[in-house]
Amino acid sequence: MIGPGLRTKMGTRIGPALGMAAIVAALLTQGASAQEARDIFKTEIFLTPYSELGEGEDTYPQLNGRFLLMTGYTGFFGVKDDNGQIPRSHWSSVQPTAEAALVLQLTREFSIRTKATFNSSTNETQDNAFSDLGVDLDNLFAAYTADRYALYGGKMDLGFGDAWHVIDGLYSGFNENSEFRGSIGLGGRYTFEPAGYGTHSVAAVLFKRDDTGLNHRLSLDDGFIRPDQPPPFSDQLKSFILSYDFRDLPGLERFSGGVDAGRLHVDPGHGESANTVSARLRYDAPLGNAWNIGWFNEATFSSAFRGAPVSNGNAVTSVSFSRDRWQLTATAALRKLSGSEQKLARFGLEDDTDWAISGAVTYVTPIGFIVQAGLTHQRDQTTHINQGVFRIAYQAGF
Repeated sequence: MIGPGLRTKMGTRIGPALGMAAIVAALLTQGASAQEARDIFKTEIFLTPYSELGEGEDTYPQLNGRFLLMTGYTGFFGVKDDNGQIPRSHWSSVQPTAEAALVLQLTREFSIRTKATFNSSTNETQDNAFSDLGVDLDNLFAAYTADRYALYGGKMDLGFGDAWHVIDGLYSGFNENSEFRGSIGLGGRYTFEPAGYGTHSVAAVLFKRDDTGLNHRLSLDDGFIRPDQPPPFSDQLKSFILSYDFRDLPGLERFSGGVDAGRLHVDPGHGESANTVSARLRYDAPLGNAWNIGWFNEATFSSAFRGAPVSNGNAVTSVSFSRDRWQLTATAALRKLSGSEQKLARFGLEDDTDWAISGAVTYVTPIGFIVQAGLTHQRDQTTHINQGVFRIAYQAGF
């Protein structure tokens, strides 16, 4: 197992998305009763209570869906592990991904939503292709979305902040300890628009890890299997996230942002529970010659790190320039652990600053194929990894 935080956004993790912020961001984008707009550059389906999967009509019940097919080449090169756990400095990976999401809209307000993913679970540090394939049930939840409030519950993708699901391109920062995909939770949201003071939203969710049969993976080789390592937090409803978001403030219409705060509860004897605060700010504006800019910034502080009582902070900034069917994205991230060298060493950690940079070019063809290429470099504790990525995806809905 290497590079615990390094992962391309096609889902390949090297080592050990309806988030709370995603729910609020979807609402704030288009208004309280609107559907969430689809980003044509995205190479992953994030299912929220507002996701619009097809050309829905005002007739109920109705079934809408969206699927994404993708294959890609990832070349790992210049890999260095100061602990000597990685036996080679370069290898390649060619793996497929298929995602399918369905929404059964029973009434205008009430829906049942689900998503499944077919992909590879390999962590091999040698050349691999079309290996360890299987299917995971990512989401299965119910949502009630009225004009000013929403209620939702079930198996969802939850997390602190927006970076892990909002940033385009290949890399979204050191947020492996901020996203809790496939968790079991329930929550609610309320939106208000005081005259002349913009749009504001508050939300709360209570959640736990999924220890039910829904967390089994259907492996093509081994049938139904449980994860080798369950998510490192409690199977009791003791973790929570509180969230606040804003947009359209007078004189600051191009800015939006918010704050999350909460606690990830870890059972006694299994590590340290983490109190976390995350703040974000986004700027979107048109530029000259039909170009548009999107600049996203986020900073997160947590009182524990991978179950160890080590406080830490990380920040990510990402800027995207888009024009018609083209998008250019550059992302940079930093992380710093707090504590003396001796304290960190007790938990097998280094006191150096972790950092990463990434760049990507994305083009969407007229018939809907997404072509993306880019480079990523990350220093994560004792591991240095470079990745070159090329992938092709196709997404459609009904």
